[in-house]
Amino acid sequence: MATPLLIGRDLYLEFFVQCMLSLMMGGLIGYERELRSKPAGLKTHVLICLGSTALTFMSVQMSFNGDPGRIAAQVVSGIGFIGAGTILHANRAVQGLTTAASLWVVAAIGMLIGAGLVVPAWVMTAVAFVFLILSRLITPNKYGMNHYALSIEICAVQALSKVEAMIHTFDLVIESKLLKREETIYLSLSYSATPLTQHLFLKRLFSLPGVGEILKS
Repeated sequence: MATPLLIGRDLYLEFFVQCMLSLMMGGLIGYERELRSKPAGLKTHVLICLGSTALTFMSVQMSFNGDPGRIAAQVVSGIGFIGAGTILHANRAVQGLTTAASLWVVAAIGMLIGAGLVVPAWVMTAVAFVFLILSRLITPNKYGMNHYALSIEICAVQALSKVEAMIHTFDLVIESKLLKREETIYLSLSYSATPLTQHLFLKRLFSLPGVGEILKS
């Protein structure tokens, strides 16, 4: 019968500390993705890191006399299903690969924490976070495109379909799109376009009936 590595209060305290570490490390990566308005943001990254930590911790505690990787190994394959949900193919471009990869990295960080390898987990978190920040500065700007983010107030429902048609007409490379329904409808867009395309898109957008306030995000 498997013998747990820790018992009683020590077990609970160790697990609590690991959960707090997962919250911090997963939250750091998720915060960067949230700032970029990616489909998987702060909450998703934190939950994946927590789940990976819990499963790895359970695997270690339940399999002391057996294979400690039996449960944890399923995290590696299981995270692929979630990552696949963040990848989209639109406007002749594949989007979401970086976010899918960040989810995979966060799962690995959670597994390191669950296995008690805290220092490697912090190192991996720091390296991943710094790389995500710096990659925006060092990645070449393809075809002279710039990144833009807008929040568009939709005052008339029929205007929404017209905005969608304009996005297709101007061939904007959409990175993320979120529709918020409050007292009025808000369409949040994150996309890439050339400066000329952006100018023409905004000019048409401002003159479109049914569109209210347009804010830069």
